[in-house]
Amino acid sequence: MVRELGTAALRVFLDCDNRCDMTFIRGEIPYINYIRDRLDAQVHVMVSRERSGSGREYTLMFYGFETFSGLDQQLRYYTSDTDTDDERRRGFTRQLELGLVPYVMQTPAGESLRISYLGESTETPRLTSLGVQPTEDPWNYWVFRSEVRGQVDRQERREDTDVRGSFYASRTTENWRLGMGTSHSRMERNFEFDSGSTLKDISRRSNLSAWGIKSLGEHWGIGLGARGERSSYRNLDRVVRVAGALEYNLYPYSQYAERSLTFGYFAGATRLNYETQTILGELEEFRADQGLFLEYDLEQRWGDIGADIKASHFLDDMDLYRISIKGDIDYRIVRGLDISFWAEASLVRDQIYLAAGGTTDEEVLLGRRALDTEFETKVGLSLKYTFGSIYNNAVNNRLSGASFTRLF
Repeated sequence: MVRELGTAALRVFLDCDNRCDMTFIRGEIPYINYIRDRLDAQVHVMVSRERSGSGREYTLMFYGFETFSGLDQQLRYYTSDTDTDDERRRGFTRQLELGLVPYVMQTPAGESLRISYLGESTETPRLTSLGVQPTEDPWNYWVFRSEVRGQVDRQERREDTDVRGSFYASRTTENWRLGMGTSHSRMERNFEFDSGSTLKDISRRSNLSAWGIKSLGEHWGIGLGARGERSSYRNLDRVVRVAGALEYNLYPYSQYAERSLTFGYFAGATRLNYETQTILGELEEFRADQGLFLEYDLEQRWGDIGADIKASHFLDDMDLYRISIKGDIDYRIVRGLDISFWAEASLVRDQIYLAAGGTTDEEVLLGRRALDTEFETKVGLSLKYTFGSIYNNAVNNRLSGASFTRLF
């Protein structure tokens, strides 16, 4: 189809990152030109994905250029966690195709468009507006997820066993988000050294949590939650915590797919029991804490920006605090040239859980115990430059999964 229409076909830049099956989409929608740079496109389709109550919500934002300038629209598509990958990609592609109709109909390909109606279906509608829920639901909007996973890796002088399990239940409506869940993991590693000596390392972690969050209009939210945890990595034998939080979004929550700027406050109380005595000489203690957070997210046609700041401290000792700053930016400088930068920095002054006596060499090498630190930083930068043909329509999957260039 594109070969017949040539450059007269609609030029579309699908800004989907790794969220879309591009091979499938090209095969299902062959009557448009897929452009690899947004500056050459007549239509820019920006896709964002968020977790919904029972799956994922995809927001498709269509921006028109050139003769389509000002012809913008926004569509949403919902998937369920019970859907297969094929069901998800077919549903998403259908929604994308519907959104392209107003543009395609103004090109030569519009003469070949046909409208069909499938009639009544027993399938739950997915092409709905934000917040729309079915009028009747036998599960009362509750969704349950569970997983059990095991892995054994054996070599002549090393054996790793990893067992994990989890169960979560959640209920999401326009006014409430409720949930509870638990997860457990156990990893055992056995080593044999050249001297003939052996080492066994066992690490465990488990948690149990519950939460309730209430929507207070388009800008406010309030929540309460509880959590229990055990972690050999952090010297925690048993921890019980209760906390509450209040959040304000400068922009309406309905615009989250494009931008959000949230400010929040939280406070909590925690009972801690340790496996071994801590550097402060405690085997158990009670701590109350409070903190502030700020988060900013912006998704635009030129790229996206994200930043967040979080600060907290224990109420009985202001010297025990933590401040974290994170940020990332993905910006298209000129045609074909993209820059991505991310950074994170933390001031760490609240490691009250560290075991007295330090850590052994084995624990450091195996990463079994948290280490004493006053700061932590992570920085990354990438530049990507693409040049050549502006078209990206061809589909060819030959040897795509062979990995024949790998030796090991």
